[in-house]
Amino acid sequence: MLRLVQHRAYKNALAKRLSGKGCGDTIPVGGKSQKTIMQAIFVLMGRLAKIDGRVSDQEVKYASSVMKLLDLTPRQRQEAIDYFELGKQQDTDALLFVKELVSCIGRRSELAYLIMQVQLRLVYTKGCMRLKEKMLLRDAAELLGFDKGEFLQFSAQFNGGEEKYFEAQPGKRLNILSHAYSTLQLAPDAADGEIRPAYLKLMTRYHPDKLMSENLSEEAQRLAQEKVATIRTAYEEICGFRKLRA
Repeated sequence: MLRLVQHRAYKNALAKRLSGKGCGDTIPVGGKSQKTIMQAIFVLMGRLAKIDGRVSDQEVKYASSVMKLLDLTPRQRQEAIDYFELGKQQDTDALLFVKELVSCIGRRSELAYLIMQVQLRLVYTKGCMRLKEKMLLRDAAELLGFDKGEFLQFSAQFNGGEEKYFEAQPGKRLNILSHAYSTLQLAPDAADGEIRPAYLKLMTRYHPDKLMSENLSEEAQRLAQEKVATIRTAYEEICGFRKLRA
């Protein structure tokens, strides 16, 4: 309970910044609370950015914009960059930092909601939320006190209401699934155990690293990369529909 009331001025000022209401206000020193919050924000951002195997320029620019919004000093900015890099490491458990965050800001608090918004904006800089990103963010949201329905509601604010759209137009979801099965060269009634082998077989065939040895043109390499992205998206779509881990 003590940690929830410590550095209240800092947390209030931070909430104003993140909500866009206090951009001209000075953020006071937050001590240990500041470190806990900054770690959670940027470690989770790093994990989400790297979870698909690469960090895009859009994600880096967005992370930089958050640092600017928070009016970080040069030293604090470097610390934020270090936290982001830590999050990119495969063996970093970002949810441990979220758990520590909860002890600092509380469940279902204004800051908890605003920090979820920060993470969702990062995810949608790439245009859509992939299955692994969705699973990690859903777990983070649960730790922060928000249930699945609330998480989907938050997500809909950033992706044009995709979930509600599919609920209202189930035929659209079926069309996407049909295309996904076709991409993986599977029948819609394929067994769960057939999904991943089909995915890995196609990834092996079209992965750009393998095709590099064939001295393909830049255009052919670009098409191969697009094919890999299509295969991965189809796999994640099917896993999401069947509630399988990708």
